Amino acid sequence: MNTIKTVFALFISSLLVHANEVDEFIKDLESGDKAKRREAARSLSLIGAKAKAAVPALIKGLDDDEEQVFFWSATALAKMGPDAIEAAPELIKLLSRSKRRYKDQIHVRIVHALTEIGPAVVPQLTKALGSDDSFVRTGSAEVLGNLGSDSQAAAPNLFNLLADENENVRTAASTALGQIGPPAYKQIIQGLTSENNIVRSAAANAVIWLPPASSPANKLADLLPQEPSSEVKAMGLRSLSQIGFSGKRLIVLLQTALDSELPQLRQVALSGILSLRPNSKAVIPYLIERLNSIDSDKRNQAINLLGRLGEDATKAVTTLIELHNKTEDEDQKRIRQALINMGTASIKGILDSSKNSPLDQMTASLWQAECLGKIGIQAVPQLTEKIKERHSDSTKLLALIALEKISDTSLSTQNAILPLLASEKAEFRGVALKALVASTNKPQLLLPRLQNAMNDSSPLVRQAAMDALAGLGEIAKGASAALVKSLNDKDSAVRLSAIRAIGKLNSEDSDLAEKLIQFLEGANAETRLAVVTSLGGFKQLPNSAVNNLVKVLKTEDSETQSAVFTALSKLGESAKPALPALYQALVHKSSTVRNASLNALTKVEKNKLKLLDVLQNKLKDDNDTVRHTAIRELGNLGSDARPAGKSLFDRFATTEDRQVTMEALRQIRVRDVSLYISILNNEEPLVRFFACQAIRRAGKKASSAEPALTKLKTDSYDFVRREARRALEAIR
Repeated sequence: MNTIKTVFALFISSLLVHANEVDEFIKDLESGDKAKRREAARSLSLIGAKAKAAVPALIKGLDDDEEQVFFWSATALAKMGPDAIEAAPELIKLLSRSKRRYKDQIHVRIVHALTEIGPAVVPQLTKALGSDDSFVRTGSAEVLGNLGSDSQAAAPNLFNLLADENENVRTAASTALGQIGPPAYKQIIQGLTSENNIVRSAAANAVIWLPPASSPANKLADLLPQEPSSEVKAMGLRSLSQIGFSGKRLIVLLQTALDSELPQLRQVALSGILSLRPNSKAVIPYLIERLNSIDSDKRNQAINLLGRLGEDATKAVTTLIELHNKTEDEDQKRIRQALINMGTASIKGILDSSKNSPLDQMTASLWQAECLGKIGIQAVPQLTEKIKERHSDSTKLLALIALEKISDTSLSTQNAILPLLASEKAEFRGVALKALVASTNKPQLLLPRLQNAMNDSSPLVRQAAMDALAGLGEIAKGASAALVKSLNDKDSAVRLSAIRAIGKLNSEDSDLAEKLIQFLEGANAETRLAVVTSLGGFKQLPNSAVNNLVKVLKTEDSETQSAVFTALSKLGESAKPALPALYQALVHKSSTVRNASLNALTKVEKNKLKLLDVLQNKLKDDNDTVRHTAIRELGNLGSDARPAGKSLFDRFATTEDRQVTMEALRQIRVRDVSLYISILNNEEPLVRFFACQAIRRAGKKASSAEPALTKLKTDSYDFVRREARRALEAIR
């Protein structure tokens, strides 16, 4: 008994405490101190329904100039629920477009508060549906929709709004009818059969909220085949697709829409078919049939859809591949992408498509290998099963090539690959070697195996070993001796691979570089390119390399010339004999050559004035890459590049050059304030921000920037406005 008395006493005490607090907060809501008003409204929202006595004060709070007071007042009224019915008239008025800053947030708060008040507000909202203010009509409909079937009395009034001149009102009204559910079916069906296109479209939108077997949904499906309006038809198809309407009936409607001349309808049909997943198999035969259409748009549409339908489209894989083999580049690209998008569903078909291909034609560049590689890790289980098969055919080799591309590092994949290293067929041994390297996290452990493979009887395997070593980069330094030995291999392809692999070692070995240089004498174009490219991979080169590299420049091949310049850049000042060739190449017709020569020149030319002049001239190059190299190298010169300041600032006129120019100028620190002022009106906000920063750092010396900075106080970007204000403070 004493316990009951104690609990009761505590309960009464808490009520009294809350009552006292509420009285205090009500007083604070009328305070001239906005902080007090804000805190009072917030506190009342925390107390909730127990603060019912504060409703009149909170209604006044809705009109407070301080936005936070308004927000907390609306929140407090929402927390009180039905007890805040007294506030309904004022809340409904506030559904009108607010003059406050956060209009959308205000609308959401008001709608939420009215919804929380509950069914008691329905009569007032129903009346508000007739308001002259479209925002009030919209908000009232939204609340009625939120209240669901409790708003059924408003259904006739909501129906009238389906013909409203304002689209937002129509959408809110149709949504509300859908949310009311069965009590509003009569009005929705009435709308679907209206003679007014706008009303039919709005009624079709209401169906989105209904069960797929509902009478309005079935009525809509019955009416759509004869629907004359494309807008209504699109809305109807969208609604039926979203609610999961009967697949068989919907497919017929969607197929018809796919053939429409109107892009809007075709797009809705595409989305509708995708919405059928995972039950879209019924539409696959139809899409396969479209693959054979003479209309390229229909074919492309079918290809795109089949790709996105994934596993459901498995039966279309063979037809897609057959079409791939008969079509041209663009169509082939679409089909490949579709097969990739289909994922695991297309793997078997892709593998089987190579069944009759000779083993020596199975390379990583095959379209099948590219597709399987892009399908990625999900393809691994099927691929590893394929390579475990006893017979060694092209499909098995294709699976192995794909595993190399995917580079799955799981132990199961490695174990599947290992037996193929002992295959009787060189093609399998070679690819297995590369696939094994690609599938390990510790490739250095494979060096002994790779070095052994360099002695394989087949040049295919030896070449594969070289290529694998090249992929390891510096890790392969332990195999340097074996690579040097392979430079004398009797097979030219193996020798080339050895040359390329040596270039990946990032070596400093002058003797090794000399061995490569010897290959330049009398070399064919392919060997020459391989050697100079490899030399470019060395950390440093012997000085003796200069003359040999300059001789190679006599070739007209742009790729080789670029590779020579890359190699020369490693020699630094020692490459002075190449300066004439470097300067001459600055005007080469190939931008790749111009860029490579410019990059090399910055490493070789030690006369800063000459270099500065060259870099300034290349700022006008018509190629982005060349200009950006020039800009970056000017930045690397630091303060020595200040004479190029004006030329650099001119680059702000070109969108592509702005970012790299700002980075360079941060290193150079140009002091001419007028140049920074000149870009304060640049169209790019980051440039304006950059200029403001530089002017701020200049301090009072930049007082001439005040007029331009003052204009930026009203910039459309907040971060620019802030920096402009900071700059103004610094220069005054």
